[in-house]
Amino acid sequence: MKRITKLFLTAAVVLFAGSVFAQDMTQAGELYQKATEAYQAGNEMEAVKNFKEALKIAEAAGDEGIEMAQGCKDMIPQILIAAAGKMVADKDYAKAEETYTDALNCAKAYGNEGVAKNAQTKLAQIPLQQGNDAYNAGKIDEAIPLFQKAIERDADNPKAYLLLGMAYNKASKDSEAEVALLKAKELGDANAEKVLMGMLVSGANDAMKAKKFSDAISIAEKALAIAPNPTASLIAGMSAYQAKNWNKAITHLVNAPASAQNTYILASCYENAGKKAQACATYKKVNDAKFGPTAKQKIAKLGC
Repeated sequence: MKRITKLFLTAAVVLFAGSVFAQDMTQAGELYQKATEAYQAGNEMEAVKNFKEALKIAEAAGDEGIEMAQGCKDMIPQILIAAAGKMVADKDYAKAEETYTDALNCAKAYGNEGVAKNAQTKLAQIPLQQGNDAYNAGKIDEAIPLFQKAIERDADNPKAYLLLGMAYNKASKDSEAEVALLKAKELGDANAEKVLMGMLVSGANDAMKAKKFSDAISIAEKALAIAPNPTASLIAGMSAYQAKNWNKAITHLVNAPASAQNTYILASCYENAGKKAQACATYKKVNDAKFGPTAKQKIAKLGC
């Protein structure tokens, strides 16, 4: 009789537990539904709150709650990322950082590495956006550390390196700008080469105007090492001509834009370098009103 009573009590406990679990899962289902509706209505944070409550109940239910728990885990970090995106759009950067961090931690805790990586990338975009705002407002000293912070969070972000390079250029930190822009180019930014070339050609031209011909040649040749550029070739060639480095001038002027003046100077470089045949052939190409008469005198002098 005692054994029968014990078995009866055990069965009652099991039935009672099953009933409790069933009630709990019903509550979890209601919370899940509320969370889904809140998300669809654009109320992300309310959705996250309900999904987290549903998750807690589903996990406590054991095997019966596995499927619902996984559904909650899939939704929570993604909704947090969506909510943080709205905060960034509203420039509520502090709240956005907090929400992206929550998404990152949730994704890691739930074993979702793909979503965690996405959250980390999004987290890096906050200082990038802040830096861009500062840059556009002319606050370059504020922009630079923000772009550096973005790179610390996402070391493979080409746009962060591009903007950092542009900010360094604005701050007249050319060597730092060059390093950042080359990294942006290496990471595949489509605009990095154009920005870098523009910076180098402009710097070479400034050096030539200041009669720092050696610097002008060096900077222009950096640009030419990246890609052919007629303007860089002209600057390097003219600077070498002014420095009386005839062979270097020839090397670059042959790739400079065609004009009567450039052709005449190239011929002069050939003449000064002792290359009579090339000088004669090049002088003969000059036939405009300004340089043509002098070119004819040179041809007669050389006995071409």
